[in-house]
Amino acid sequence: MSALPRFAARLASVLPFAALLATACEHHPAAPGVLATLTVAPTSETLVVGTSRQFAAIGRDAGGTPVGVNPTWSVAAGGGAVTTSGVFTAGTVPGIFANTVRATIGSIAANASVTVIAGAAASITVTPASPTLAPGATQQFTAVVADAFGNVLSIAPNWAISAGGGTISATGLFTAGALAGTYVNTVQASLGGIVGSATVTVTSGALATITVTPNPAPLAPGATAQFTAVGRDAGGNTVAITPTWSVVAGGGSIGATGLFTAGTVAGTFTNTVRACSTALCAGGSIAGVATVTVSAAALATITVTPNPASLGTGATQQFTAVGTDAFGNVVTIAPTWTIFAGGGTINAAGLFTAGIVAGTYVNTVRATLGAIVGSATVT
Repeated sequence: MSALPRFAARLASVLPFAALLATACEHHPAAPGVLATLTVAPTSETLVVGTSRQFAAIGRDAGGTPVGVNPTWSVAAGGGAVTTSGVFTAGTVPGIFANTVRATIGSIAANASVTVIAGAAASITVTPASPTLAPGATQQFTAVVADAFGNVLSIAPNWAISAGGGTISATGLFTAGALAGTYVNTVQASLGGIVGSATVTVTSGALATITVTPNPAPLAPGATAQFTAVGRDAGGNTVAITPTWSVVAGGGSIGATGLFTAGTVAGTFTNTVRACSTALCAGGSIAGVATVTVSAAALATITVTPNPASLGTGATQQFTAVGTDAFGNVVTIAPTWTIFAGGGTINAAGLFTAGIVAGTYVNTVRATLGAIVGSATVT
């Protein structure tokens, strides 16, 4: 047999086996090849501070066939921490952390980016925390809303007044009221159930009035009275003052501390005690005044008039009795009238009727009140 027939016979016997091998290869793909690439999924993620996300690493061979992998996980650019199984936990600082989550096998690596955002509102801080304002003055308050980690949130709170002291606008502009006082936690900024607050102290305004007490002050001659002066602003709030004291219409004298000593002359001394806001009550000074009434002291003497009185027999004479204190001030009295040494008779009103016996009756007409006696002689 020639060579060509022999080759043809051999080829004919091999072809069925080649066809069978080709068919087997179509139904049984080759096993994965060597790792060529890694991909991290998801490739980018947005997380709230403190929350976690599972990342996965996908390996493929040069033909794109998946290859099982067990990479080493690491954080390359901050933003949080990752476990050995690929669970990433965001840190407490918001930001964009590009390609920070990394999966590595040998020299092959893949990355994913993370955006960390602030969490829900957890606190509100109001500033200034404790301002002091005059009545009618304004103060702009600000409120900083932050999450549990102190990250600031761009959220506008609701403003309100909870304990008086003034009013506040929707933008946090506070206007102090007229009533002085310390209003604890009265300014409030709220967001849902989160509240921040500030305390406001409203001071007194400028001095507007001075009130002097007691007014009026009734005193006996030589007696003393302590006067006080209270300054107030236009809203009625007390204003501390150190007044200058003076007496402007008589009735006594006064010391630098407001201690008044009544004089010896009885009478009503209108607005005589004065307290001024400036020394010597200079121009523009604010003043307060009080009236003093000096009354007579205890009865000291009774003077009967006329004295002496000369009458014909049977004639009448109206006597009067004037009581005075030790300082000569008149004391109103209703004395008892009597005849002590004869010469006639006298009624309860002091009307004397001369008798029929002529003579000089020394101190016979008497006006008595208690132990005090006044008398007159009749001829």
